[in-house]
Amino acid sequence: MDIEVNLIFEYLGITYMIDQVIKAIALNLENGETVYVGLNSIPAILGAFMARDFYGKKIRILGVAEADNPSNIRITPSTGSPFYVDDTPVLPTAESFDLAQKGKLDVMFLGPVQIDEETNVNLSVIGDYFKPKVRLPGGAATAYILPLVKKAILWNLKHNKSALVKRVDFATGTAKFSNNKVIVITNLGVLEYSREDKKWYVKYAYPWSNFDKIKENTAFDVYNAIHDIIDINEEEKKFINLLDPSNLRSYLEY
Repeated sequence: MDIEVNLIFEYLGITYMIDQVIKAIALNLENGETVYVGLNSIPAILGAFMARDFYGKKIRILGVAEADNPSNIRITPSTGSPFYVDDTPVLPTAESFDLAQKGKLDVMFLGPVQIDEETNVNLSVIGDYFKPKVRLPGGAATAYILPLVKKAILWNLKHNKSALVKRVDFATGTAKFSNNKVIVITNLGVLEYSREDKKWYVKYAYPWSNFDKIKENTAFDVYNAIHDIIDINEEEKKFINLLDPSNLRSYLEY
């Protein structure tokens, strides 16, 4: 990320940037979707609740806390917190994965450290697998779920050429051989992969970004299809603050 963008975040605050990402996630969820949120995915869980409870989209929210569409949320350091199941039926993770196998899971969120031009994602290692520079948390069910889910939303708060790479260091999972929709939401914008021509198109930017900035910070080719600038308003900020009153989202690294 360039110096100019870093200065904007220093002035406006990390929370402002993350709230825009949360809104972008909410805008990319649709009526009727069953949505699964993984572990330690604060932007994803906040975006899902914003889509349902602020924008009024009829979605079903599932996740690693094994709560089946909870009516409320308390953000904690882990999105696997048992507080999610205070007032809702329990749906074991294995059954959620069965939904994916049956083609009934519409959306899955993943937060890869690397994403490449072929929809491969890396949550495993940076560098050589046997002698890595960095060993990452691992992919859990990424390899299984990514090609099966109807829409994969990949989020990353460090949009640069080390994150959106030509080829991942290690392919934890891939949607390359699938026909699903793949969307990438970052701190610079929203990209969508076209199965038809195997290209990535930039669909949205933020007030501090534009197509040229996104292209400059992406290691593979991207193409301009921006139809709007995402900008959060005061009511949307208030809603997110109600869900995350301790502002835990501001501690996410970018």
